[in-house]
Amino acid sequence: MRKRMWAAAAGTALGIGLLGSPPASAQGTPVAGNGATYFLNDSFTGTANRVFTYGEVTDAAYFGDWDGNGTDTPLVRRGNVFHVRNDNSSGAAQLSFAYGDPGDVVLAGDWDGNGSDTLAVRRGNTYFVKNSGTTGVADLVFSYGDAGDVVLVGDWDGRGGDTLVVRRANRYFVKNDLATGVASSDFLFGDGGDLVLTGRWSAGQAGDSLGVRRGNTYYLRNSLTTGVADTVFAYGEVSDTAFTGDWDGDGRDTLGVRRGGSVPGLAPAPADPGDSVNCDDFSTQAEAQAWFTRYYPAYGDVARLDQDGNLLACEALP
Repeated sequence: MRKRMWAAAAGTALGIGLLGSPPASAQGTPVAGNGATYFLNDSFTGTANRVFTYGEVTDAAYFGDWDGNGTDTPLVRRGNVFHVRNDNSSGAAQLSFAYGDPGDVVLAGDWDGNGSDTLAVRRGNTYFVKNSGTTGVADLVFSYGDAGDVVLVGDWDGRGGDTLVVRRANRYFVKNDLATGVASSDFLFGDGGDLVLTGRWSAGQAGDSLGVRRGNTYYLRNSLTTGVADTVFAYGEVSDTAFTGDWDGDGRDTLGVRRGGSVPGLAPAPADPGDSVNCDDFSTQAEAQAWFTRYYPAYGDVARLDQDGNLLACEALP
């Protein structure tokens, strides 16, 4: 697919109105949907290689590099309290702290370029940035764009710190510093109705760029330039909520999906059931999938219900 992306002039003021673009499940923004099971993929292939449960199915979830070790892991939000887990496995939170108010819009990013992601509270078009995962007041406050803008987070110029992009339909207004003022540049990308993801798709890429999702197909571009997609692949199902992160610390971002039906409450893993069932033991695919989802995060496909490795159990059942 040929994607429309053009570089535009620097110094563009943010003065036009919102054109009705959809929210994006991009880095720095909460992962949409419900579910406490996460399917992560370290490469652009069709099969997850990391599956785990964390939090409650209704939690607001974020992924970021909270400890600065190069890998993105989950954080769940409950009101104004945030619960961090520093590895992609089932288990309890390893750090909890409060920030802002329960009704705040929250973004995550490496605001000071030190390698660790922290939080920022958004109130209208004003941002209150905290440079540590601790309770306390903001370290930096600035304004950008309009109160109704859709905002994305990324390291757009490759200098190591995350800043903001305002999205209005298929036009993006890039700000390369965390200060009140006009955009550093703007460009067009994809269509106004596209679901947009952000990431560093190639290990040699200078900074973050965008990708679009259409159904369960993803079109990724490795630079903010005109041209065709550098990577096109299918992953998961059309109904999945997708998000991005660097799961293995190799310097590039890949995909994850969030699905429901898992054990809530940060519960310990159930006992290993072994190879104790087969597809004939279930009346429907949904029953088989529920069994598979319960045990897969801790033990893998021990009952061999997923014959083709696509994380769907007993697909021949009604």
